[in-house]
Amino acid sequence: MKKKIDGLKSAVEMLQGLDLAKQQAILADIAKKDPELAIKIKENLVTFDDLEFLTVSMMKRLLQEIELDDLGLALRGANRKVTNHLLEMFSSNMKRDIEDILKGKPRPLSEVLEAQQRVMKKVHELIQKGEIILSKSKSEKYV
Repeated sequence: MKKKIDGLKSAVEMLQGLDLAKQQAILADIAKKDPELAIKIKENLVTFDDLEFLTVSMMKRLLQEIELDDLGLALRGANRKVTNHLLEMFSSNMKRDIEDILKGKPRPLSEVLEAQQRVMKKVHELIQKGEIILSKSKSEKYV
């Protein structure tokens, strides 16, 4: 019996391992040939912006795996909605530490993107283990 391969899942997994610029370039190429497929892939792709769907307990679990400095640096490249959502979860001391990193001296964009990649690598590992869930569906709430 032949093993059936899920092409969409495979494409998403391959893209997950790439940095944001490469992901966007490949998605743009796919969109030119098959716009519907590009949309499906994008819907299944977990990005840094999807951290807005973390609950407090999921964030606590993630913080066991990442450096606070990496999170703070990664948030420099995040949209305001994600940053605000995550900052609301922290104690005042931790929030102050992250805000210090956010307001610190300017850093190269490449360092920010590398920090995002390190954070997302851990996010993907925790998703694979079933320890966190990032549901983009507003109809489902996780507690």
